[in-house]
Amino acid sequence: MMQDESTSQQTRQIGEGGSRWSLARVLIAQGFTSHGANLMMLGIFFYMHHVYQWNSRQNLLLSCAQGVVYVTGALLANKLSSAWGRRGLLKRLQVGMVVLAIGLFYVRGAGIVTAGLLAYTLLCATQWPAMESLVSSGASAKELSKRIAIYNLMWSGVGAVTLALVGTILAHDPSWMFLLAAAAHAMTGVMLLGGEKDPPPTHAQATPDPELLPMRTLAMQLSRVALPATYAVSYSLNALMPTLPLIKALPQARQTVVASLWMVGRWLAFVFLGVTTWWHVRPRAMLAWAVVLLGSFLMVTLWGNWPAMIVGQLLLGVAMGWIYSGSLYFGMVLSDGSTEHGGYHEALIGLGSILGPGIGAAAEFLGNGTQTVGIKAVAGLIFISVLAAAAVSLQSRRKAG
Repeated sequence: MMQDESTSQQTRQIGEGGSRWSLARVLIAQGFTSHGANLMMLGIFFYMHHVYQWNSRQNLLLSCAQGVVYVTGALLANKLSSAWGRRGLLKRLQVGMVVLAIGLFYVRGAGIVTAGLLAYTLLCATQWPAMESLVSSGASAKELSKRIAIYNLMWSGVGAVTLALVGTILAHDPSWMFLLAAAAHAMTGVMLLGGEKDPPPTHAQATPDPELLPMRTLAMQLSRVALPATYAVSYSLNALMPTLPLIKALPQARQTVVASLWMVGRWLAFVFLGVTTWWHVRPRAMLAWAVVLLGSFLMVTLWGNWPAMIVGQLLLGVAMGWIYSGSLYFGMVLSDGSTEHGGYHEALIGLGSILGPGIGAAAEFLGNGTQTVGIKAVAGLIFISVLAAAAVSLQSRRKAG
């Protein structure tokens, strides 16, 4: 009897994610890997513009190609984590990303660098579902909200600081971007070392209350429409930012400081959402923020003045943070923190990074290289997404009525 009770208690502890230190190590690990990812997947657009004088269409095409391999990597994560375990998969991925980043430090030529970046993106995308699942598994709905809040604050805060520093790195020595990324992934691997077992999901704790199920289901449906739109904006904006007239007029070191303001807005949104819970029962708030997403994107890219650039970026970041948090929270609480759902979540991100930059690049090509045409094409895609989200919300209201 006593042995069974001890075993049950141990199982509950594992189900809660193991020791606090084990969970903290995973969170610290994702902070390090976020640093590498932001250098290699966001800062890289400033690198390509600075080193190879790439224009907005070339950057958009790179972003679109990243999206294609990102979806592939995200969907592979569940199968690979089943074979190696989540920690085992993450350790292997860090080794691969360290090797690629060091290799890119030594190579030259836009074509070779692009190929290396796409290989890196494939590995990077595969890690996020496993990381999200490790953080989420075994938590009750209330505890899950706290964990996701900390997780979001970690990667978004690291991302904002990293992108802000990219301009200084480029002004000093552009190749150091790759060495810093390699060091970040090496530290991630170190933090993941240890004999901890993957925590299993605890279905009894993670199953949502029956009365909340329709509301959470609506929220996940809305997020599946809005999340790709969010990252269509994000990846298009990242690709466009180095070539926007206001940004180009700034000194190199200050360009990425200004370009990271939307990430500050996103971080502030994560702070607010992390200390509140009322949004858990207001899924239609994501629809309102999808409208803000469209308007703020146009403010940043087309208005051409500093107040619009600053205010627009902050609003854009808040909208992105709200939609991202809703997608991750409602999906994880409905799936018991599964790696499979994490894969779908990341695949939707990849889908957005294909559609937004892809449509923007195609429009620029058809518009004889006019950047404004590409921006309007991306805005049109976001407008369609807003209409789709509104249709989902209306259909849910009719069913409820």
